[in-house]
Amino acid sequence: MHKFGMISLYVGLVLGITGLIGGFGLMFAGSDTWAKPLIAMVPIGFLLVFNGVVTTLLHSPGDGVEPKGPPE
Repeated sequence: MHKFGMISLYVGLVLGITGLIGGFGLMFAGSDTWAKPLIAMVPIGFLLVFNGVVTTLLHSPGDGVEPKGPPE
């Protein structure tokens, strides 16, 4: 799960940064048809980053299947 979280984190960062820089750059350049899908990628990237951070915090690389948390 930790590896999945790291992959999700990096993919989300790439999507978010690409969407922000590319989308706003194309929007200011006047190409709205390509800017809309790139700006729409930003929330998806944010969700993937959030998912990756939470997953890596809950599952350490050496853990088994039990997530961290308060004892029950």
